[in-house]
Amino acid sequence: MKQKSNNAAFIIVMLVASAFILLAGCQHEKKMDPVPVGEMQDYTDPGIGFSIKYPPGWVSNAQVGRVRMYNAQGVADKFLDPTGVGTIGVEIGVEATKLPSPTARIEEIKKELAAIDIQLGQEQTVTVDGATGTKLLYTANWGGKNIIYGHRVFIPVDSMLYDLGFAGFGEYYNAYAAVFDASLNSFTLPKPKVEGADETLPSETMSPYDAKLFSFHYPENFNFTNPPKGKNELVIELRGVRQDCSIRFDVFGAEGLTVDKVFEQNKDRYKATSTGKATVGGEPAWMLTYSATPNVERRFYFVVRDNKLIRTTLDWYKPQREEYLTAYDKVISSIRFK
Repeated sequence: MKQKSNNAAFIIVMLVASAFILLAGCQHEKKMDPVPVGEMQDYTDPGIGFSIKYPPGWVSNAQVGRVRMYNAQGVADKFLDPTGVGTIGVEIGVEATKLPSPTARIEEIKKELAAIDIQLGQEQTVTVDGATGTKLLYTANWGGKNIIYGHRVFIPVDSMLYDLGFAGFGEYYNAYAAVFDASLNSFTLPKPKVEGADETLPSETMSPYDAKLFSFHYPENFNFTNPPKGKNELVIELRGVRQDCSIRFDVFGAEGLTVDKVFEQNKDRYKATSTGKATVGGEPAWMLTYSATPNVERRFYFVVRDNKLIRTTLDWYKPQREEYLTAYDKVISSIRFK
């Protein structure tokens, strides 16, 4: 009887151990859940003029003709050095280059990728903003778990080559598939320039943005920045082609004050050139305008709603005051509180 009892105990122990091994294996094989497409924000190239949408809160690195967006801090470092200590994640990028033969450059890029042992996959023809492009899948295995999956979309238009890239480490690539598709589908080629038009002025075309507490429209050639939030509940900032022209929203506690009291506390801080009552998003507001610098004017709008102060700040280039205020009036009139 004792021998049978020992055998039974041994079998139970082995079954429990096997269950733990199977459970651990299932946990190890668990895939990332697909990342849903939520609200997206625009990036418009200030020089060439292409635009693309990407999720808010991503880290961007941009210069004229080139932009890279990453879903978290440190991801850019990991893409630069895949075997290094950066953060794994995903990347969206666009690079526009003027070339004698954009189609010939596409073939050169393929050879360059193959030369560094990047495995090229299936090619397919795609249409992006009415233009025909080539989608190329690839895999870059840098050893261990440092495997990058991605695809590039090459769009030759006249003498320009638009190279759009979407990539992710490991299972991140498939998890962000819907976000990648939404971003690619949002890509727009530069609009033909109007001869004699000042490209630094706010665009007449307005784009929508849905924030946490309100929504608004903004000129499509203004780009989102990443200002520090500090103690504020919400900070949103966009800058125009001229970097001294901007739109900014700050939201923080009103500490039980009315909008009239808030204005009284703030108006003496500035040498106002004008003040007055206004209406923003159907709410009573106060407006104050002053000279921020010799070349830049600034206007504040103060609104109190649900014990929160929403301060809108508008900066513009003084010699083009009329043109900027026309655009900014559209921004203010488009605000809708939730």
